[in-house]
Amino acid sequence: MDADTFGTIVEGGAVLALIFISIYLLYRRRRRNKRLFVTQTLKGYFHGDMPADKLARRIRETIGRYFMPDAELYALVIAAFQGAVDARFPGEAISKEGERKLFSMLAALKNALGLADLYRIEGWRAGRE
Repeated sequence: MDADTFGTIVEGGAVLALIFISIYLLYRRRRRNKRLFVTQTLKGYFHGDMPADKLARRIRETIGRYFMPDAELYALVIAAFQGAVDARFPGEAISKEGERKLFSMLAALKNALGLADLYRIEGWRAGRE
C-alpha cells in the first residue's frame, strides 16, 4: 500500500468519524431540548396552568410516543411533583387538602400519560427477561 492510498483511507475515516460525532451531538441536543420542554411543561401543570389531558396530548405531540421511554417520563413526572410539593409547602407541614389536591393531580397526569407505577414497570421488565 502506498502513502497516497493510506492517506486517503485515514482522511476518509476521519471524515466518517466527524459525521458520526456531529450526528450524535445533534441527537443529544435534541433530546436535551425535549427533556427541558417536558420539565417546564410539567412544572406549569402542577401550578395549575392546564388540565392533565391537554398536557398529555401536548407532550406526546411534541416528544413523540417513542422518543422518551416511559420510565424516563415517569421520573420527570415524579420530579416535577416533588418540586411542586417543595414549592407549595417550603419547610412546613402539608395540609390534608393540599396533599389531596397534589396527589389527585399526580394521579390524573399518570392516567392521562398512561404511566404505570415504577415498581410495575420494573416488575414487568424483570418478568420479560
